[in-house]
Amino acid sequence: MPRHIPVLVRAAAIAAIVLTPEFVTAQSAGLPRPVTIQVSTAAGRVLGVVRDDAGQAIGGASIIALGSTSAMARSDERGRYSLALMPGEYILRASHERYISTYREPVRVHTSARLERHITLLRPGLQSGLPVLTAAMAKAGAVTQTPGDPDRDHSHSEAAWRLRHLPRTVLRDGSGTGEAAAEAPGPSRAAAGGSLFDRAVSESARRATSFFADTDFNGQVDFLTTSVRTGPSGWVPEQWPRGVAYVAVGAQAGALGDWRMRGAVSAGDGRVPAWVMLGEFLAREDAAHAFRVGVSYCALGVDARAPGPGPAPTGARHVAGISGSDRWRIRPGVALEYGLRLDRYDYLEQPGLVSPMIGGRVAVLPRTTLVASASRRRLAPGADEFLPPPAAGPWMPPDRTFSPLVARAPIRAEDARHYEVGVEYALGAGDQPHAVLVRRFRQVVLDQGATLFGLDATRGLGHYYVATPGSVSLDGWVLGARGRWRQRVRASVDYTIAAADWQAHRQARWIRRAAPSVVRAAHERVHDVMTSIDGEIPETHTRVTLVLRANSAFSRADGRSTPVVDGRFDVEIHQALPYQPIRGGRLELLFAVRTLFRDGRDMASFYDEVLTVAPPLRLVGGFQIRF
Repeated sequence: MPRHIPVLVRAAAIAAIVLTPEFVTAQSAGLPRPVTIQVSTAAGRVLGVVRDDAGQAIGGASIIALGSTSAMARSDERGRYSLALMPGEYILRASHERYISTYREPVRVHTSARLERHITLLRPGLQSGLPVLTAAMAKAGAVTQTPGDPDRDHSHSEAAWRLRHLPRTVLRDGSGTGEAAAEAPGPSRAAAGGSLFDRAVSESARRATSFFADTDFNGQVDFLTTSVRTGPSGWVPEQWPRGVAYVAVGAQAGALGDWRMRGAVSAGDGRVPAWVMLGEFLAREDAAHAFRVGVSYCALGVDARAPGPGPAPTGARHVAGISGSDRWRIRPGVALEYGLRLDRYDYLEQPGLVSPMIGGRVAVLPRTTLVASASRRRLAPGADEFLPPPAAGPWMPPDRTFSPLVARAPIRAEDARHYEVGVEYALGAGDQPHAVLVRRFRQVVLDQGATLFGLDATRGLGHYYVATPGSVSLDGWVLGARGRWRQRVRASVDYTIAAADWQAHRQARWIRRAAPSVVRAAHERVHDVMTSIDGEIPETHTRVTLVLRANSAFSRADGRSTPVVDGRFDVEIHQALPYQPIRGGRLELLFAVRTLFRDGRDMASFYDEVLTVAPPLRLVGGFQIRF
């Protein structure tokens, strides 16, 4: 370097100091004054909780942030972690040697800001005793060393290993630096001198390849059989099993949330084909607006064989729906929930149905929460065959046909309006404390529906009839408790007592001939107990879900006019097998048996299940491949 260059640099620095206003002022006052320059480098923080797919905290999980700098932390015994990061863009990942992880999320850290990210890791079935390489880390695209690569003498720490094997991501591809950017065949390199069409095809292929290579998909594929039986003797099904294929796939949509699609089709016996499809987007649970939107479509063929009490249905039935809901956390302890559902049933006299809801939660004391809600739910007869389940799990396509009990009577939708206010009190502390609740509700149902099985055998065991016995208004109380015990059992129980006032419909006289107990007296008092239990046996990797409902006013099928005290159930068992059909996946056997006709978590009216006569026992078996 020439000698005059350092001299010029020093002269420029002295001139810059002399010309500053602080220096000039200090010289004029005859006193030296320091010049202070402040630079803000306050770090942001990413924190959250690591849990498994059963909601249990995972300790010892490695959480790593990769970006302009890197940082790593381990979760404590309660699953909590915290990372201090300089402002910028990072890829957040998590792993544990005994769990499967597909978590990979781009995040942006701001100065002195807190960012919450809760992470879920999957249990790898009976292979949990072996170290598991996460699916997201196992993709091709690891950085290749060259003879002159300084990483040849690399550190053998976990953080260094993950840095060397980090696959290309959206942020790194878009940065224009690094090996990923050098390999990306942009239009100027891959299609230099080509036509506009060639460049468009090349760019589209590159983006499509990058999407499938960089996206961590998750989901399941189920191959199931379902059958039904009636009567009190034996457990042998009275109907040939129907095959059902179910597919669910989803992935993260950046930092916003997750999208997923579900679909199923039943093979049947060639007379009643059916298929369903649902697409959803779910925002993150920890977001201020945890919204959810979905679109569903269902189609059911009909079996127009010999007629029974009512007219034979003709043509296929189609149902489409659009739903949206949001849980808005206005401030800590204050949340507002609202939603809207639009459905169209082509077999109704008025096919369009609108169902709004609104509710809220306010913490009034340290452990006490005030809850309130108001909703209007319009539900078509037979809608249980077409609506997606409220909880995650296989969505069975419709396999039963139905028709109106009264000939030439139009099929009308049930209109249930529900108002509720209550108090919930938390017992204990932690992420999932026990809680007790007391709620007061009022429900008004116009055109209450009834479902009648077993009236004739000409259309098969799956066919049933729908009718409207009247309208009902209920006033009642709900006492409940819920919580988790010993990290293996999560349970809830609700006891309801209500007084009902009935107004008979003109179809009541026809219903009284077929099922007298469906038509109720003008005044009625009802007692109901609903219990839900989710249990887990980690030693055998078995999960059991049990739903029980006991009620003092179930309709009966023996021709008597008085209701009966009865109970119905829904049992589902998942058993993991020591085999991985795909890398990072797991195989589970599924067996389910139920006498409940409707899902108790998604009933429009209190009487929907109570006015179902002689529902057949339904059997479902098969296996699931989760990935």
